Amino acid sequence: MAQRRGQAQPTKIRKTEPSEDFNFLASQQSTGSDDNASLALAQQLMASKQKKREEMEKKFFGVAKSKLANELSQAADELKSTVEATELVYSKFILDYAALEDTIRALWMEIKKEEQKLLGIAKRQRAANEELHRTTERAQIAGMTQVKEACHETRTIVRTLLPTSD
Repeated sequence: MAQRRGQAQPTKIRKTEPSEDFNFLASQQSTGSDDNASLALAQQLMASKQKKREEMEKKFFGVAKSKLANELSQAADELKSTVEATELVYSKFILDYAALEDTIRALWMEIKKEEQKLLGIAKRQRAANEELHRTTERAQIAGMTQVKEACHETRTIVRTLLPTSD
């Protein structure tokens, strides 16, 4: 009978590196002259492992430092452009505000000039009205004096024309 078998799959070999918590020296059981050689090999392995870790840390910190410097540079550039834009807007505001204040001051100066003109006209008009009032008052007094004299003359004529009843 034929047996069905699938294709043989290649076995995967895992490469394992000694983990940091693996105690290499404790796993070795040797006695005698091999102890010195094993100890030297273990120390060499530990030293290379330590060196590799230090290199990895150095590389990590170097990359982290460059990324941090890049991020800080970008943030500083953004902050600088924001400050420049704010200063530009503020300076425009200050210039516009100053121009408006100048315009307002010019308008107030015009109003003051017109007020001075109106005060002069009002003084002249008042003086003219007072003079007209005095002239009118004198004319009225003169007219009343004439009316009074006319009344006296009329009485005198009426008395002369009317017989007296005495």
